Amino acid sequence: MYEIAGVHHVAIGVNNMEAMKSFYKDILEFKTGPQEPPAAQHAVMSDITRGVTPVFAASMLSQDAGGIIVEFISMNTPAPRAIRQDVRYGDIGANKMTIAVSNVKKVYGELKNKVNFCSSPKSAEIPGWGAYNFVYGKDPEGNLIEFASGAKLQGKIKSGGVICIGISVTDLKRSIAFYQKNTGFDTLFINPHESFSGLVDEVSAGKSTKVRSCVLSSSKGSGMVELFEVLEPRGRSIPSYTLWGDFGYLQTCLLCKNVPEIANRFEKEGLEFVVKLKRMPGEEAAFTYVRDPDGITLEFLSFGK
Repeated sequence: MYEIAGVHHVAIGVNNMEAMKSFYKDILEFKTGPQEPPAAQHAVMSDITRGVTPVFAASMLSQDAGGIIVEFISMNTPAPRAIRQDVRYGDIGANKMTIAVSNVKKVYGELKNKVNFCSSPKSAEIPGWGAYNFVYGKDPEGNLIEFASGAKLQGKIKSGGVICIGISVTDLKRSIAFYQKNTGFDTLFINPHESFSGLVDEVSAGKSTKVRSCVLSSSKGSGMVELFEVLEPRGRSIPSYTLWGDFGYLQTCLLCKNVPEIANRFEKEGLEFVVKLKRMPGEEAAFTYVRDPDGITLEFLSFGK
């Protein structure tokens, strides 16, 4: 029997590993794992790099408050490049992470000389939820980070944990149905709404941005996803030349039990595989990669038999 228990980690392709680790550790209070092996060949990932045996280093970072892990991928071969030169809210795919904090205005005041914030803090009133306070910033390589606070968000200053990965889609209704059916997100944590419309112009590169959003969670575990559709201006599609390991958000990884059974079910359902079932060399771990209706890459990972 299989089970999918929310987001385990999000992968980000980085250009300067040390600079990125310094920012996340020193400014955002992340910690790196106990082992950080040097760059090496990873033949098990050849499918996702279109037949090229990739050479890369990886670093896992987490916060004391828990939450979603952030994995940095520093690709050597094939040579990486930026997915986009100008990152925008609404670009299709994994697009941002949300860190819960106790008070957005206080965090903004403490970090405004250390983080490239896109605006001052804002607040939206979400139907059935209440006040949602937020501000967007960018890390040293331009990846979007949202800091959020509210009565229903439990967070500490700077280290409330990454609670959510934002995935920009082209058809919110279709994506909700797909994610609820195939990825274990069985609960609408925040129902679809348009409360962020007009409040995200600084990160969307538009005026009077219209966006429809919801947050899905899993009854089996933590680590949520926000699915959002930018209606005006429309989100830009994933560039056709993009390779796994390029600079920017790469994929969302879901923690599972029994990935072999999940992969078998996906094959019967006719889902598009990027990487069919693989087992980690020397480990009792397995993974598979599939695409959602927009071609967005999702990883399913299990540890143990």
